[in-house]
Amino acid sequence: MQTYAPFIAGSFMPWTGETLPGIDPTTGAEWSRIARCDASTADRAIRDADRAFHTGPWAIASPEERADYLDRIAETLETRWPELVESEIRDNGKRITEARAQFAGLHGWFRHFATEVRKLGPAPQANSVPGVHSTSHLMPFGVVVAITPWNSPLMILAWKLAPALAAGNTVVVKPSELASASTLEFARLVSQTGLPPGVLNVVTGLGHEVGEALVRHPLTRKVSFTGSDAGGRKVAEAASNGVIPAVLELGGKSAQVVFADCDIENAVNGVMSGIFLSNGQTCVAGSRLIVEDSLKETFVSRLIARARNLRFGDPMMPDTQLGPLANEPHLRKVAAMIEHAKADGAICLLDGRETAAGHSGFYLGPTVFDRVTPDMRLWREEVFGPVLAVATFRTEDEAVAQANDSDYGLAAGVWTSDPDKGARVAGAIDAGTVYINHYRSVDPASPIGGVKHSGYGRELGPDAIKEFCQVKSVWTGTAPVPDPFP
Repeated sequence: MQTYAPFIAGSFMPWTGETLPGIDPTTGAEWSRIARCDASTADRAIRDADRAFHTGPWAIASPEERADYLDRIAETLETRWPELVESEIRDNGKRITEARAQFAGLHGWFRHFATEVRKLGPAPQANSVPGVHSTSHLMPFGVVVAITPWNSPLMILAWKLAPALAAGNTVVVKPSELASASTLEFARLVSQTGLPPGVLNVVTGLGHEVGEALVRHPLTRKVSFTGSDAGGRKVAEAASNGVIPAVLELGGKSAQVVFADCDIENAVNGVMSGIFLSNGQTCVAGSRLIVEDSLKETFVSRLIARARNLRFGDPMMPDTQLGPLANEPHLRKVAAMIEHAKADGAICLLDGRETAAGHSGFYLGPTVFDRVTPDMRLWREEVFGPVLAVATFRTEDEAVAQANDSDYGLAAGVWTSDPDKGARVAGAIDAGTVYINHYRSVDPASPIGGVKHSGYGRELGPDAIKEFCQVKSVWTGTAPVPDPFP
């Protein structure tokens, strides 16, 4: 049994308070305990982060020196990332092939933003005022609170932490209470890189007990949240009381628009990747298949044949294709959504509860529903599981209208052999990211974020560091100031 304490001011603090269980979704058994922090722990972490921001080596570090710290983190992760893999798999059931792929690339996020921060500097501004010139300077906010989800906690933390540190902020991380272990193991590794104490802190526990306290703290200056739209609303409300800016990367109900002229095998692979990889537990999951009517029977039959033959297994085994869902409450939620879809009149072509029968742990297989209409919950609500809703279209305009008929707008996919059509449809779909003949890629140089209920602000991309900065204008007189009252 592994017990994890909060990581504050460069070390794990002694913990004798309450704890919360970490449940292995493969077995349903408890494998760890994490600290159930409260407002007093939140206050300690924020104050230590604020102290590190204003005093000590981080407070006076130049952009070049901050880049050096990021490079040290990258160097450590490049060789020691295998130490982090098991803790995340045991918390959320991610397949080891996926975890290894994500973790082997963790160093790249820090390396990228180390390079980017070295490029930053004062920018001269054109102005029409005679006798003066002005420059703009990027200033860190101070203490950033980063709230991460249970599906890919370390990768999403890297998206927030690397640019936040590059900008000169200090960070307090609140991981999901359902998957905190890998973040704490990450903090252990980072503590060995020479990063000054208090620059990175991790507190664990329940959102309403410690997360809200972090967001509402008077010394918090910026919030970055990834999670459900319901959670995002609570974070936005709490942040607004302190006039604290927030970046919210929330849910999605992403459309996969498949035209009859597509490369069918490529499109099937893309749709499979979009909804069944990671058991659909990704914000960009392509959970709505909008397929041209003439292709529908062929396409869906191929998709189901592939999905039906995927192999369940232990996520620690490299040949496993389907691991468990991340936790028992989520399994119950996804199963309930399947029942809702049936009650609403959708036609179940493949029921993942049946294919997963006999497996212990929190297993549920690929599920496909046909004849899903826009008034059904399966069309409108995020499932965050391996459940695909199928609808058809006859015209391009109809396809775009269906894709946009959602409260969400995080991502979408377009599958066609016509480049002009692909570009045209991608431009018309209301989403933060649109993939053409491809799906799910992410890169530090490309922004990610949503519109509508999928949130606001952007992570990654060319402005990621600026997202964690405020702009200061400095005016310098180049000529004597004339007497204002001659």
